[in-house]
Amino acid sequence: MILEGKTALISGGSRGIGRAIAELFYAEGANIYIMARNAEQLGKAAEEIDTKHEDRVHPIPCDVGSKTSVDEAFARIEADGGVIDVLVNCAGVNLRGPLEDMPLETWQKVLDINLTGTFMLTQKCFKMFRQKGAGKIVNIASLMSEIARPTISPYVASKGGVKMFTKAIAIEWAKYNIQANAVIPGYIATEMNTPLIQDPKFNQFIIDRTPAGRWGQPSEVAHAALFFASKGADFITGQLIAVDGGILAAL
Repeated sequence: MILEGKTALISGGSRGIGRAIAELFYAEGANIYIMARNAEQLGKAAEEIDTKHEDRVHPIPCDVGSKTSVDEAFARIEADGGVIDVLVNCAGVNLRGPLEDMPLETWQKVLDINLTGTFMLTQKCFKMFRQKGAGKIVNIASLMSEIARPTISPYVASKGGVKMFTKAIAIEWAKYNIQANAVIPGYIATEMNTPLIQDPKFNQFIIDRTPAGRWGQPSEVAHAALFFASKGADFITGQLIAVDGGILAAL
């Protein structure tokens, strides 16, 4: 198994892409900590992922946009004796509205969770990576790291930041044998996107825009994350892989 003996921390691990990554990493032998804000949903996800009942999935309630919450979460991990080998920054939020009317609070909330949360978790894992002499960071970016759409300016800004932060980590920490890469998901069929998939007009728009002619599956993003987390990516850092059915290539 690719991740046997490794410990991974996955933010946003209770649903969607984060959940798919957690399931795949578990299947590949990893010991997993999953983070999300909803403790009840998180605990249920942990039970469902740990199909072998081996106590390898540990739920850690955490609001990654809050320094206090992040500090408390890592205190729990350290008290548990956990030392992280792989960090997957997947937690994110998208709040919409016209740029000219965007409340500062909305802007700040999106950046706090999507970008500052990624920074805080990454920084917290550094000591553990140094302790082991190696580390893997997989950031979940977005098509909006490369292009923009109306009404989601804070999301676009935050995901553009995730892209460049990934490169910053890569060049600063390469000397420590730490690799940082990012996955760019296209339009993925998660439960959060179910209303969009059920909208015939929007669904057809996505199918027409995607050269592959379909929505992607969370498991397809997870396999890209697994590659970046694997030994096969030891000499790859600062890179982005688009799992988008060809959208970016077609632009």
